Amino acid sequence: MLAITPIKSHNPSFGIFFNNVNNEDGEIRYRGDTVICRDDLYFPDVIDFLDNKYKNTPKVNVIIHACSDGEEVYSFLGVLISKLKEKAAKFLPLKAKDIDREHLKLAKRGVYNITNTEFLMANEYMNGEFFNFFEIMPKQGSNDPRLKNTKTIKVEYSLKSLVDFKQSDILTDVLKINLKNTVLFARNFWPYLSHQDRLKLAKNLSNKMDSTSTLIIGDYDKECNTDEILKAAGFVETAVDNVYEKSTNINSKTNIYNYQKLYLYK
Repeated sequence: MLAITPIKSHNPSFGIFFNNVNNEDGEIRYRGDTVICRDDLYFPDVIDFLDNKYKNTPKVNVIIHACSDGEEVYSFLGVLISKLKEKAAKFLPLKAKDIDREHLKLAKRGVYNITNTEFLMANEYMNGEFFNFFEIMPKQGSNDPRLKNTKTIKVEYSLKSLVDFKQSDILTDVLKINLKNTVLFARNFWPYLSHQDRLKLAKNLSNKMDSTSTLIIGDYDKECNTDEILKAAGFVETAVDNVYEKSTNINSKTNIYNYQKLYLYK
């Protein structure tokens, strides 16, 4: 995820992904936990929203920051393709980024253990086409009690080939990339940032995004009032939970005042 150093312990397990990265004092600095079709985002509604918003846009960039071990990236891809079919092409390929090299190795490998609940949800979201994108593999990690009653799956190469994985820190990356006609996933890492870095990131996103941009966060981000920070920076939440757009009706004086107040708000 984000630029947090030094790192002392790094114990990734694939599958139902639990990964704590600690500092030299053993304190947790950030986590890489994730699952297939994480349930704080209803993927079918997100795809419908994007399909409608960009129906007249020939090419849309999709960037997934803090992609962890890639499960959410492949989840989004599977739902996108199963719902939009040939119309999905305008959103491809995806760019997926994470600050952690180990996360990216696992993402490129694309082997996961999933529960039956995850499988049923993902297969429903993918219109019964789950096995067009994933294949069942011999069980791995069977001695880990957390992985009891799971199945091991591998991402099909045809899906992997649609993702470009790179190591990157969103705090610096946002200054270099064009975010117009772009869907940016920036999910479930904001609480690991300092309050000032949250404000700085929101401000930089606001400066780089316009009405053609879409920002997607997570439920966990709202625990540190990221939704309020984004609102003050000129974003509005759409009818789809955790999906934001740049407001077209911003009172600049009021917005600046509200944003400045956040420097004292924690």
